[in-house]
Amino acid sequence: MTSIKLAVVSNIVLDSIRDTEGIVTESLGGPAGYCGLTARRFSFDVSLATKIGTDFPPAYKRFLLAEGILLTDYQLSHDRDTTRFRLTSNRDNNNIRSLFLSSKCAQITIDDIEKIETDCWLVSPVIDEVPEDVLRAIIIHGGRSGFVMVDPQGYTRIVNSSGEITSVNKLSLNLSGVSAIKADKTELALLTGGLEGLPAMQHLQSRTGIKFVISTEYRIIHLLYNGMHYWIQLKDIESPDSTGVGDILCSAFCCAYIKENDPLWAFSFGAGAVRAALETRKIGLDKIPSKSKIEQSASYYYNTISFRRG
Repeated sequence: MTSIKLAVVSNIVLDSIRDTEGIVTESLGGPAGYCGLTARRFSFDVSLATKIGTDFPPAYKRFLLAEGILLTDYQLSHDRDTTRFRLTSNRDNNNIRSLFLSSKCAQITIDDIEKIETDCWLVSPVIDEVPEDVLRAIIIHGGRSGFVMVDPQGYTRIVNSSGEITSVNKLSLNLSGVSAIKADKTELALLTGGLEGLPAMQHLQSRTGIKFVISTEYRIIHLLYNGMHYWIQLKDIESPDSTGVGDILCSAFCCAYIKENDPLWAFSFGAGAVRAALETRKIGLDKIPSKSKIEQSASYYYNTISFRRG
């Protein structure tokens, strides 16, 4: 049986995470880690279009290889350190995270993606490492299914004088030809000239032709598809670290959709993966749940999806 393949386009990140209890954990992270390992739970083969520096710990290479994800010398940047983030969660401020950039690796190029054979692409830059010409090349290449999902977070980020990551004031990004997008409230507003909620999702879809528009807000996940607005309400889950749950959502949605070709089942899997990840109450990559836990939550959500014509 031929394996199904997912390609993740994003620089690997080394995270220093300070959770709500004040405990600091050093962790491998970024979408390359969270999306890649989630896809492995679905038994997908995973290819990474990514860059790492010579400072990347050999133990993490061995860890990824043991999980079925290979890093090669071709992905090594000799003049840039691996991208590093410092994350701090503030319990006194609704667990809002502050994010700081410690180092930034090289950009991903067309050469890095043109030889990848895959069934679907997940493009999720962390900070400005996927230029728009690379994104366009991916959309044109498309993979065997022609499915390309984008998380635009890395296109919206800039670094202020203290090293803290903040949002740009305006974002112009050609997303025509993209199959699916996952965006939060801030990202939606930047992509639509300040619109919010369902009107922002509708505007983005009508302007770009994106088939699946997924929007996340506090404990609610929305999907706009085929003229219908669907949403899933998540329960409050006390978790010390939410880093990577958006990546886990994207990967679970991609994998379930490519396997089953059922948007609502894939939507349920995305929400189920978020719930299962938070319920582990673990830090960093340790929160990536098993497929059985994701399926259990997905089955519940599939029967509780709310909807109305959009």
